[in-house]
Amino acid sequence: MMSFLAAVLIGLSLSPQVDTLHLDYGTYIGEMPSGEGKLYHKERGIFIGRFNHAVISGRGIHLSLDGSKYVGNFVRGVEQGYGRCFMHTGAVICGEFSNGHGNGRDTLYYPDGRVFIGIVQNSGATKQGKTFKNAQAAGVKKPVFPDVRLSEEDLAFLKGFKVNDFDTAPVFKDGVSFFESYIAPHMRVSESMAGRNAVIHYEFTVGEDGKIDNVTITSSTDDDYAKELVRVIKHSPKWKPAMKDGNPVPFTIKNQTAHFGRFD
Repeated sequence: MMSFLAAVLIGLSLSPQVDTLHLDYGTYIGEMPSGEGKLYHKERGIFIGRFNHAVISGRGIHLSLDGSKYVGNFVRGVEQGYGRCFMHTGAVICGEFSNGHGNGRDTLYYPDGRVFIGIVQNSGATKQGKTFKNAQAAGVKKPVFPDVRLSEEDLAFLKGFKVNDFDTAPVFKDGVSFFESYIAPHMRVSESMAGRNAVIHYEFTVGEDGKIDNVTITSSTDDDYAKELVRVIKHSPKWKPAMKDGNPVPFTIKNQTAHFGRFD
């Protein structure tokens, strides 16, 4: 029969070990190889929840550097499954997520009070659904972000980024999805491009005059789609610029992702 001491030692050896890992993109503090933890990502903000080898996988929370917040499911570090996204503009998406965006059957709450219920792609409404004048007409209640107690370290981390020194971030039109409101309808897809899947990561700067500048493709699986995406973004209508101390200022929007093709 196994002794009590041996059983305790085996139990300790199998239990997750709390560790601190310094990675190229940030710092992870939590249980290893899997368990509860927190990731301070240099470009994406703070992740809190279940991790597997320092990658959030399962239920968790994402606090973005632009002020947006997500609570829900993650798969290999990406928002996927059921979740709720509270954008810095006041818009809220509640429902199915994939590839880090609202994709699937969702309820979308606009900042002006309107509500869309139906199929959402890249966090924007599609023609497969219905828009109501308010939540009461839609028969729904706008969700609120859960009370999350942040430590002094968390607040210091978020405050340490320039993006948090702005009074307000830039906003495009209805404050929900630049991709769905403008990019998707203006993409010119040639016959050779049709049917191909593409994933493009990009960033751009909204100037103090609201005009877009410095469009940069950080990675792409399809050069044709990437070139067309740059063309469309450069011709974007003016945005509401970011504000600092009551004055418009330039603001770089980073870590954007566009998906073209099927949403599996």
